[in-house]
Order: sequence, then C-alpha cells, then structure tokens
Amino acid sequence: MTIRIAVSRALLGAAAVLALAGTAQASNIQYFVNITQGAASITGSITTDGTLGYIGAANLLDWNLSLNDGASSFTLTHGNSAVYVNSAFVASSHDLSFNYSSNHIALIQNPTVGSSHNYWCMDGSSAYCSGGPVSSNNWRLDGALISNGPYTGVHAIASVPEPSTYAMLGAGLGLLAFAARRKQQS
Repeated sequence: MTIRIAVSRALLGAAAVLALAGTAQASNIQYFVNITQGAASITGSITTDGTLGYIGAANLLDWNLSLNDGASSFTLTHGNSAVYVNSAFVASSHDLSFNYSSNHIALIQNPTVGSSHNYWCMDGSSAYCSGGPVSSNNWRLDGALISNGPYTGVHAIASVPEPSTYAMLGAGLGLLAFAARRKQQS
C-alpha cells in the first residue's frame, strides 16, 4: 500500500509541475526571422513584451533585422528605425504570424515611417507596400525594391522556446525518475 501511495504522490507532483509549466510565461518573447528571395534576405529577431493574441507597435520592444539585397546590407534596429503595426501580428508562445488575407500592414522603416528608405513591409490588401491590391512581403535597401509575394494566408516567424519551460520539464521528469527509483528500492 505504501508503494501505491508513493507512486500516487509522485504522479500528483508531476501533474502539478506540468500544470505550472503550462502557465509559466516569460515577460518577453524573442522571435527569429529568416526570409529569402533569391540572393536577397531578411534575418534577425523581433522581441515582444510577451502579450499573446493580436499585438501592435507598442508590444514590439526590440528588433534587429538585417536586410540584404544580394549586393549590400542594412540593419534595422530599435535605435535607428520606426515601426508601424496596425494590430497586424498575432503572437503565440510558438510563433509570430502575419495574415496576408487581412487588410493589415506591418512596417519597420529607417529612419522614420514614410521616409521611403530602408524598410521591411508586410501588407495584406491595403496596397501600402506593393502599390497595388496584392498581398506582399517587400523590403527596400539602397533604392532596390525586393518584392516577395504575392502571399495568401498566415505567415509565421518561429520563436525561441522559453528556457523556464525546459527547466520545469526537467524537474518533472526528475521527480518521475526519483519515484521510479524509490519504487525499485522498496
């Protein structure tokens, strides 16, 4: 009977640890970007405040995005550029998505929004980035326009898993291993 109680307690403890792991949320979430179009690319990261669901410009805390047109490159950062996000992103703990079937826009531009300089623009059907009624994912670098599209549906940017989730998973598995070892010794 004591073995059954020990196993029950171990399983209850593991369930509690897993329940805590499900509710743990880091204050910030960092999403990695890696988009290519021929020799051109956008790579880097976007950090949000951890808000899940529809997010806007106020939820973007930092970004570091390297634009490359195949001949030259420019890095958009929080310090050298501005952002306009019309609730265009949907954030989850796993990815940051943009819905190209919507009428939203997301623009990160140097030095300011509307300056026509270096930028990354995701556009649903508002024709802001593409100049026409087509969903696009464009970037401009040193006067060269890279058009990536047309797109439909949701485009996701994968996030980095939270280290606390792995720590809690490890603790839960450790408890299960401890309970199994005690059971073998009994």
